[in-house]
Amino acid sequence: LKTRPQRPSTPSAARRPRRQASATMAPLARAAAPLLLLAGGALGRVCDEVSEKKVACFDLKSGSRVPQVAMGTWSGSYSDCRSGDYTCAEQHARFAVDNWLHIGGTHIDGANDYRTQVAVGEALRTSGIPREEVFITTKCPGPIGYEATIQCADDNLQMLRQFGSKGVQYIDLLLVHFPFTMKPVCRFSREAPECVAPNRPYVPAGKQALQDTWRAMEELKRIGVVKAIGVSDYNITNLQDTLEVATQPIDLHQVEWNPSVHDEAMLDFCKKNGIQLQAWSPLGGSKGSVLSEPAIAKAAKAHGVSVAQVTLRWSLQRGVAVVVGTANPDHAKGDIELFGFQLSDDEMKEISAIQGPMAVHI
Repeated sequence: LKTRPQRPSTPSAARRPRRQASATMAPLARAAAPLLLLAGGALGRVCDEVSEKKVACFDLKSGSRVPQVAMGTWSGSYSDCRSGDYTCAEQHARFAVDNWLHIGGTHIDGANDYRTQVAVGEALRTSGIPREEVFITTKCPGPIGYEATIQCADDNLQMLRQFGSKGVQYIDLLLVHFPFTMKPVCRFSREAPECVAPNRPYVPAGKQALQDTWRAMEELKRIGVVKAIGVSDYNITNLQDTLEVATQPIDLHQVEWNPSVHDEAMLDFCKKNGIQLQAWSPLGGSKGSVLSEPAIAKAAKAHGVSVAQVTLRWSLQRGVAVVVGTANPDHAKGDIELFGFQLSDDEMKEISAIQGPMAVHI
């Protein structure tokens, strides 16, 4: 029996940009067997496509299944937390995960760089939900090389509380977070002179680093502590360089994707290569929120749902999974209730047209 999460006490908005939230957030009071056997949990326990509490999944090329909607834990999702207030971000992430699991969500998206992993791990540990009924995605910070990637997975397993009385558990999906590495000082202070314009906080990775890192990802999968592997924010050239040496599928690619920014060439490339595309900022990112767009409002009125639900549904009908981010229980409930309506072909075309012409990323 799951206990209802404690309701928050300060307003919270969601991931890049989001609806204005009305809920409140209070500080939360809570703050070896063979690996291959431990990592072989029952497939499909995170998916429920039959009952009223529907959690639909997409099939991955490797044979795993990924829930179509994930709750993200990026610290930037919580607008009432000032930059650098990691305690506030952890509290919000903890509540968001507690609430998501309580309402029937099964997919949690995190990352080494989010600085919320410990709170996520504690929420998972105290949820009372069997490990095989939760899908955990996390990320390593760029093409950091073979040994560092192995260590990153170890660190994430520890932060996510995946070491316990039965040995080590597993990560369902591990991604390379971006195709560059962060400058050392910028990991700790994005305001440092080396990290602000005209300088950049990162260094683009070369082909060798991309490929060495991917070999480590495959080794982690072979060992059994990772079930599926993928990347994030790669361009097509980065993907091609990785595929040159890949002996295991790139299962998933997480990118910015929403009605105002959707790279059709990338989607086509991923489909041809069996790579599942997943959206961060599915409600609008670098070009701002799309929730006030007339085409979206029109569809929402026609179906009796929110503009956010229409926007998320548009991605799912394009075959793109989504990562949402909110500590607002009402918004989270809407984010998971996406399977009771279908957008028409005309509605899909009108929403897709919001972007206008877009350059191809190669």
